Amino acid sequence: MQYRALVLAIVILLLFPNLVMADPPTQDGGGGTIVASGFNGPQGITIDDEGNLWVIESGLGGEEDIQYISMETGQPFTTHMGTTARIVMVEPDGEQTEVAVLPSIAASDMEMVGGARLTWLDGELYVTSGGWTGGVGDAPNLTGTVVQIEDNTITQVADMWAYENDHNLDGMVIETHPYGITVGPDGWLWIADAGANTLMRVNPDSGEIEHVATFEGLPITMPNPARNNAMETDPVPTAVAFDEDGNTYVSLLSGFPFIPGSAKVLLVTPDGEISDYATGLTMLTDLQHGPDGELYAVQFGMFTEQGPLPDAGSIVRIHEGDASEVLVSGLSFPTSITFDSEGNAFVTINGLGAPGSGAVVRFDQLTDMAGDSITASE
Repeated sequence: MQYRALVLAIVILLLFPNLVMADPPTQDGGGGTIVASGFNGPQGITIDDEGNLWVIESGLGGEEDIQYISMETGQPFTTHMGTTARIVMVEPDGEQTEVAVLPSIAASDMEMVGGARLTWLDGELYVTSGGWTGGVGDAPNLTGTVVQIEDNTITQVADMWAYENDHNLDGMVIETHPYGITVGPDGWLWIADAGANTLMRVNPDSGEIEHVATFEGLPITMPNPARNNAMETDPVPTAVAFDEDGNTYVSLLSGFPFIPGSAKVLLVTPDGEISDYATGLTMLTDLQHGPDGELYAVQFGMFTEQGPLPDAGSIVRIHEGDASEVLVSGLSFPTSITFDSEGNAFVTINGLGAPGSGAVVRFDQLTDMAGDSITASE
């Protein structure tokens, strides 16, 4: 198996395919309430001013044959794609409306790569879509891109695959997976590219792409062929947030073997200096400010030497150093979080799972919850 910068779900499914077939829970381990269900690999969630939730999925693949790179062998193989990754609006009463569809690629028999994250800018919805790896030609339309959704019309804003193919900023595998997206204080779209291991920014008007930072590998105890046999794994940035001083916070998933406690939140200053902000975390997939001004993160799960722990996802309040707190545990493959103005949190779960098993869970007044230290919860 290659130890490249991994699309979040691929390696987990290759190693533990039996994990993803569980039925969706009616209530998660942390006591939340399901407010929407029936999603296919939900990856991102946001909320608008009217209280509508917007969910984006990775989809179900499709019937069109394409060449793709196998994550097991690193060689091309024939797989399938289709426009089955949905963006769905969920009204406060639970009614769901399909707003748009995006490409979805079957990266393995059970894992799909499609829609990733969403953000709002001047009343318009911007989305990260798909991922692609060098070796089989250019990416299909709207794959490895940032797009705008307006009146059910999809417009490509930036071609992240073309930029990565031209620059390969981390010098490793040529790969892009634009994942986390948010609006920076400069009015640009800031992107955590989980495949290229970079922080990028995109001008929403012109589509201009600028490189902000490339993140170093994280230490492991085995040589990694995808990183010149260095004993390190990919950082895999997944989300971006800002503070009032213009500092950027970036969450890292960490690549295989997903060592517990090896993930972290990085701080990138306006002049480009990179340092550790919060450490001792595990498999971070999202990072958002709550209405209380605190940073909150999603931990996707926990993997040990004995394999995966069931229902090991959690929601964490981020503090500097190793002082972060676990607020909710026992979640099934959570991927993203958003808040309303009252501090209620909405979390997507079963980001890996059987078709239709994805759901949104509400945690009332999560910002008021007391937490347990990361160390105490291990």
